[in-house]
Amino acid sequence: MILFSKRNLHYSDYKWSAYPHNDPHVYGKPDATPFDKEEGNEMVYLINRLMILWDYRFANTGNKIEKLIHDQLPADISVQEEVQTWVKTNLKF
Repeated sequence: MILFSKRNLHYSDYKWSAYPHNDPHVYGKPDATPFDKEEGNEMVYLINRLMILWDYRFANTGNKIEKLIHDQLPADISVQEEVQTWVKTNLKF
């Protein structure tokens, strides 16, 4: 189920790389896979996974997650699981 897509992104400064099917950067559950916040496909994937995990259903929530990651994610947080934990701690409504 896709809740958030490229057209929902607030920022337009992302790179858009092609990923093979089942690539852990954009498929499966967040794990120890490296995360690149400048890569649009990875951003959309992670936002969707977090929205599904936490049962968020509105695109504006995805935008809050995007803005938080884009603007405030510390440079030392570099894998999907760490991003997930950091977002959960820092996402405020």
